[in-house]
Amino acid sequence: MTSDMSRYREVFFAEAQEHLQALNDGLLALEKNPDNVDDINVVFRAAHTIKGMAATMGFNTITVLTHHLEDVLDKVRAGAIKLSPELSDLLFSSVDTLEGILAEAQTDIEPPVETINGLLQELDRYSSNEDQNKAMVTPKKELKSTTNLELKTYETKVVSEAQARGYQAYFVQVELAPDCLMKAVRVFLIFQRLQAEGEILRAEPPVEDLEEEKFDQSFRVLFVTKANEEKIRSLVAKVSDVVTVDIVPVDISNQEKVEAATSQTASMPAITDHGHHQLTTQTVRIDIRRLDNLMNLVGELVIIKTRLDQLLLTHGISEIEETLKSLSRVAGGLQDAVMKARMVPLAQVFNRFPRMVRDLSRELGREVEFTIEGEETELDRSVIDEIGDPLVHLLRNAIDHGIEPPAERQGKGKPAVGRVQLSAGYEGNHVLIMVADDGEGIDQQRVLARAQEKGLITSEQARRLTSDEIYRLLFLPGFSTSEIVSDVSGRGVGLDVVQNKIESLGGTVEVSSIPGQGTRFSIRLPLTLAIIQALMVELGTEMYALPLESVEEIQVIEVQQIKKVRGREVMMLRGEVVPLVRLAPLLNSQGANLNLVELPIVVVRGDGTRAGLVVDNLGGQREIVIKSLGRFLGSLPGLGGATILGDGRVALILDPGGVLSLAEKRYGRLN
Repeated sequence: MTSDMSRYREVFFAEAQEHLQALNDGLLALEKNPDNVDDINVVFRAAHTIKGMAATMGFNTITVLTHHLEDVLDKVRAGAIKLSPELSDLLFSSVDTLEGILAEAQTDIEPPVETINGLLQELDRYSSNEDQNKAMVTPKKELKSTTNLELKTYETKVVSEAQARGYQAYFVQVELAPDCLMKAVRVFLIFQRLQAEGEILRAEPPVEDLEEEKFDQSFRVLFVTKANEEKIRSLVAKVSDVVTVDIVPVDISNQEKVEAATSQTASMPAITDHGHHQLTTQTVRIDIRRLDNLMNLVGELVIIKTRLDQLLLTHGISEIEETLKSLSRVAGGLQDAVMKARMVPLAQVFNRFPRMVRDLSRELGREVEFTIEGEETELDRSVIDEIGDPLVHLLRNAIDHGIEPPAERQGKGKPAVGRVQLSAGYEGNHVLIMVADDGEGIDQQRVLARAQEKGLITSEQARRLTSDEIYRLLFLPGFSTSEIVSDVSGRGVGLDVVQNKIESLGGTVEVSSIPGQGTRFSIRLPLTLAIIQALMVELGTEMYALPLESVEEIQVIEVQQIKKVRGREVMMLRGEVVPLVRLAPLLNSQGANLNLVELPIVVVRGDGTRAGLVVDNLGGQREIVIKSLGRFLGSLPGLGGATILGDGRVALILDPGGVLSLAEKRYGRLN
């Protein structure tokens, strides 16, 4: 087997992250029910597994820390010590330190053990630092005969010659623990130890299957060595997660009879053992960069398909049309497959929040019951990577601003324990994420007073604002209703960050609240950001793309139907006044036709505002590939990226929310 351990590093860190999450989740569950044996076992196994993997990979500091952590957990499991709040805090602190060391080890800079001596001493207060008696690995069962361990013809000759030179042949069967992770690494280490003392002639299953972990918990090797059975057993038993080692010497005295019997049946068809079922791997870990590259190639394929569509409209050859239909089906299937491969469950983000809520509620003196629903809901990986920080802001906001202290809640006739819920689910082509609490709700008059105090609105504007517009004030930069500046809130940083991040992902944020009963923040996000359906619009000689999910409807009106209210152009749509925004002058488009008799209007919604965008012409619906504007252009107001059209031209993708915000800054409020 290959001696290159580097290929196991990424697997180690990925597995370690999963076990860190298990440690956090288990400790949180133990705080609620300290006597739950199952939770104690889960936490203990997670620490034990990290220790074994770290020792295998040569990370000494991680091994020492998890060994001390395991000792304390073993005492808890045995009932020798009780899980007090102080011990719980120490265990959480140990997990945090472990996570930090793992992050440093990932950059090949593992800190020395001396840097955590203080923490180790704290852990030693709860358990002695004496070496634990290590359980010897003993055979679970002896293989009494070798009738099912026949040698192949060439193996008989090799073993015979080896015995003539003082060597002995053994069948060595190894069984790994049922919860063993990174089985290929364990096999590699066992092979490495054995080959230092002899030669492996055969492996069952074959080496290729062992490397790909295509086996159950046990495997067997034919081993030739001068070492005795005890030494072989000792070599193998020192590898983590080895449960049993069975060693049977090979006797070739009767091998000629076996070979004779084998030769008589050599012409018979091979018999397949259908009773033996091997555990096969159903998943493959893939570097996200490979998926990104594959998605880029699929994007290029979509662009080429769009180009062929345009050529077909020009030339109209039936043979090409049939071929293009087949290409469209294949390209569509490939696109769907790649997008599904990029989908990741929200659990990867949600799972870190119970610990955060626990720490924050204790810091603020709140009692909080935190529930999560819909964590199996999937989002594109690029969205998953960005959604964490906004949710942190909303959860911190719910606990600090929403949930009242226990005594205050009881004074209001509420339960002392407040409720915060994080939920997710599908809503059409979007994912809806909600953060809700049963706290004091949002005081609209207080919001208006603080906005006027900061000069964000006038008293006249305050009288005209609707509830939705008052809630939108919360997202203005620098706005905060907190009277006290702390590490959690009151610095005017939070909800504006949430809105900016969500809008950059093509999503929206909405707020609803009932005073005295609670508040709910609703986030809507697109399932994927790579390839979208768009409405193409023309402004003079330029072509723009509007994401179809933001388009409510399309109208064509005559110029005389445009009215003016307070100096702003509006149109009537089924009895409702809809403000108009002329895109051409707003975006300084070249060659725009300002003398049209009939005006195409695209009604869009962005950030709670509805408006009709006046364009020169409609170019139909297309599937487009979003391309970043790059670090040189950065973030431009009203633009969400660019795309390449079928004829090779570049079209800018409009961000409806950004366009309406730009119009408000230039012309005043739209509503």
